[in-house]
Amino acid sequence: MKRVICILIILMLSLSGCASFNEVDADKVKDVSDKITQTIIDSVGKENAERQESHKLEAKNLSKLKIESSVGDIFIAAHDSSEATVDIKITAKSSSKERSQELVDNFSYSVMEKWDAIEINTIQDDIKILNSDNIQTELTINIPKNIESFIIALNVGEITVNNTDGQFEINNNVGNIEINNSVGSFNLKADVGEIVLNSCTPLNKTELKTNTGDIKAVFSDISDARTIKAETGVGDIEITTPDNSSYEAEIDEFMQDKMVVYKENKNTKIELKTGVGDINFK
Repeated sequence: MKRVICILIILMLSLSGCASFNEVDADKVKDVSDKITQTIIDSVGKENAERQESHKLEAKNLSKLKIESSVGDIFIAAHDSSEATVDIKITAKSSSKERSQELVDNFSYSVMEKWDAIEINTIQDDIKILNSDNIQTELTINIPKNIESFIIALNVGEITVNNTDGQFEINNNVGNIEINNSVGSFNLKADVGEIVLNSCTPLNKTELKTNTGDIKAVFSDISDARTIKAETGVGDIEITTPDNSSYEAEIDEFMQDKMVVYKENKNTKIELKTGVGDINFK
């Protein structure tokens, strides 16, 4: 969660020099940042309470993981087992230890098997997010390799995926998305936050989009990617492809003429666009 604070600081500095750029988005981001800043101030000196629980599900016949969460980090990795394990840590902060413990004890969530999916829901229905009483949930999930579809929606927090292949549909309101050593189609969107892909192999269609934040991707192989699109409103884009890549890339960089570069047989169509920021493509 510390990285979320850093994102907001960078965001406010960026917007201070770009008042004419997309004022509606700037207002939305300021509203979110003000609430989070106030929450950080309010949480100083408050009492903590924690609750930790673990779940195991037989998942050899399942193919999807669906997560909905309000506030907290999410970590996902594949492992050599037919079982899925879900560890959850619930943390509450309030004016007294008793109140914090009450919030933790009364917090409800669900981890269940439904049809062909594992569904996890830690949405805070009855508690105001970013209020004087604060709750966050940290999820650590290990899944078998037959899980190949990931649908994740998070309001505030970080999402990290390691060594996991499949189709990724991830939306994060405030916080970074990072995927490492994975193969798949990536549809990743953030309102405020970085998107990072390390040593990944995109398949079919990939789209990376953030309103405010950098996009960084190091691709191991793009030969099976039809299209790769990366767009940020305020931030830089850095994309690295292997030397043997074949592509046609359209680069639309802030304060620069749009240009097209290509290599070999133009196998993969690449589109890179920044509202305010630099593009480094190689």
